[in-house]
Amino acid sequence: MGVTAALAAAAQHADCISLFTLLVALALAALFVWRASSWHRLRHVPGPCSASLSSFWMLRKALSGRFHEHLRDVSDEYGPLVRIGPNVLLSTDPEVLRMMSAARSPYTKGVFYETGRIIPGEDTVVSLRDEGEHRALRAKMGTAFGGKENEGFGFGAGIDRQLLAFMNLIDSRYISTATQYRPVQFFRKTSFFALDVIGDISFGDAFGFLQQDQDLYRYNEIHDESLPVMNIMSTMPWLAHILYRWPFNLLLPKEGDQVGFGRLMGFAKSLIDKRLQPGAKPQKDMTQAFINNGMSRSELIQQVFVQIIAGSVSSATAMCMTLLCLITTPTAYAALRREVDDALKNGKISSPIAEYEAKRLPYLQAVIREGLRMYPPVTGLGSKQVPKGGDFLNGFFIPEGTQVATNFFGLMRSQSVWGKDADVFRPERWLESDDEQLKVMNGVVDLAFGHGKYSCLGKPIAMMELNKIFVELLRRYDFTIVNPQSPIKAWSAVFWVANDFWLRITKRA
Repeated sequence: MGVTAALAAAAQHADCISLFTLLVALALAALFVWRASSWHRLRHVPGPCSASLSSFWMLRKALSGRFHEHLRDVSDEYGPLVRIGPNVLLSTDPEVLRMMSAARSPYTKGVFYETGRIIPGEDTVVSLRDEGEHRALRAKMGTAFGGKENEGFGFGAGIDRQLLAFMNLIDSRYISTATQYRPVQFFRKTSFFALDVIGDISFGDAFGFLQQDQDLYRYNEIHDESLPVMNIMSTMPWLAHILYRWPFNLLLPKEGDQVGFGRLMGFAKSLIDKRLQPGAKPQKDMTQAFINNGMSRSELIQQVFVQIIAGSVSSATAMCMTLLCLITTPTAYAALRREVDDALKNGKISSPIAEYEAKRLPYLQAVIREGLRMYPPVTGLGSKQVPKGGDFLNGFFIPEGTQVATNFFGLMRSQSVWGKDADVFRPERWLESDDEQLKVMNGVVDLAFGHGKYSCLGKPIAMMELNKIFVELLRRYDFTIVNPQSPIKAWSAVFWVANDFWLRITKRA
């Protein structure tokens, strides 16, 4: 009996091994078939071989911090439409990018945008992919971004208040002289300015970053640390679904946290609940406009996140990277300062400068657009999804469901648009071009703010900040880079993450 039982057990064990082996073989076969099918559907589009087989090509490039440069290089090598993932293409064609985002385009937001959720299960205007819901939410938001709800003269009054607070901070703490050396990490202070502008015009009062001259609740520090994580998820969006589930969701920020995004969540909910209380006094700010237009409590809370995170990062990047370009291009720096000085001498500039006055300064406008071209504030993929039935792009048939990403940096450095000196900061190109070329150039740079149904509603605020900040800085100060060999540390992670932009600031006579 013992021998018989042993033989039976051995046979059963062998059967289990055989079954397990069969299941593994079937799983591997299914994986192979899926991979082969995935590769086959876009096999005709050029690109790196490894990118057609898995997402690790994108992941590896994203982890380098130079994702924007890798995307530009791969487009230079393979053309305006490149395969960078099993189901992801990269476009550097402005006509294609405008077509996908046009008001009546059948293209929709791609899976990339799902990584834009702040709270699991809650969509922002950024992460919302349903076309009807997205259109309805933008309609509720549109009036507020016109600036008419704000006290005084639209957004300008709030921006002016924070500009003066910014200049006061520099004057009181960061002016160097022959006997005193007070270097300043300028990117951080510009982030404070951008955050306080958002607080002023959106919620009726500045947060206090400039007044206290510190990173309140370690917000900037934690934000900078989180962007690389977002960058990784943008290349492999399915990671977001895992991160939002137990037990990984235990690591996410929580409303009760005293620092970072958790603190922001608590602030957003308390702010909105206070504004929605029965009998609450209406205020003259963007939040009130959102309430008046019928946004729900959940929509209002998510909008707080979007305005603080996206609005402050993109504005601070545009201001600092353009200033960096100016300081490191002496001819451009001198030309802009000369234009500002002449306007001051002739009484054409208020204090602070009004936006309509800034728009009359041609070299300033050229500097702003050239700065946006050199360093577009958003570096993420911004993928759109090919509609049902597929489409033809750049001569290739692209099947439905394919993700088509935007090569922002490559587009802004394309020699076919900008010429052989595409990598050179040269504002003069905007003054030398004829009307036809200028139209092309403006159309390309405007894509930095999106287009059509996906255009950035915050563009008027960002442009007003840019129209004011450089004039107010150059009329008061001279700037010197502390470390010319490495003037700034910057890497791309959906947005730019920048640090160590140390400047020596002196008062102009």
